Amino acid sequence: MTLPWSPVIWLDVFGSAIIMILALLCCRRAWGLTAKREGDTFRYYLYLLTLTFSFFAISRSVGHLVKQLLLLQGMGSLWQLIAPFSGSINTAAFITVFAFSLYFYRSYRVHLELEAHKNRLEELVVRRTAALAEKNAELAEALAEVKTLSGFLPICASCKKIRDDDGYWNQLEGYIRDHAGVEFSHSICPDCSAKLYPELHREEGKKNQ
Repeated sequence: MTLPWSPVIWLDVFGSAIIMILALLCCRRAWGLTAKREGDTFRYYLYLLTLTFSFFAISRSVGHLVKQLLLLQGMGSLWQLIAPFSGSINTAAFITVFAFSLYFYRSYRVHLELEAHKNRLEELVVRRTAALAEKNAELAEALAEVKTLSGFLPICASCKKIRDDDGYWNQLEGYIRDHAGVEFSHSICPDCSAKLYPELHREEGKKNQ
């Protein structure tokens, strides 16, 4: 009993067509995943690997389709001439996959080192920015204190009281203490001592002589 060969041929043709469609869909899916996270070396490697396997699958499928087409046309001798080139293309695809696998390990390690270095730099920038912000706040506060006593101060020519922004007159010591954080200790200069206590001043002068 002899079985017909045509079902095998049609199965080969339809199978090859389906393989080509699936390979193209895999390439599209791999590109979509890579585009979602640009700069990801691992995803880019998977995308290139998918392209290589898809190329191999399409090459094999095209070879099967061409083979069946030539056999149906009675051109078996022509296929015998083309077959070695088809096999060479498939071998080149496998060599490319192997080369990608060897290259990826090194490139991925470099990628991880660069990512770690970038993270350290970002952390350093954050710390430096926080430190600069703190220094700017301190300088702004110091500048505000300096501006407190800058400009014109209305002062009484007689008692030396100072008028504040609300129109009240304040003792000189109290105004400076409140606006500059300075504490006063009271004493008497020699000129005032001579005016207020002339007798004591003369006695001190005699002792010194």
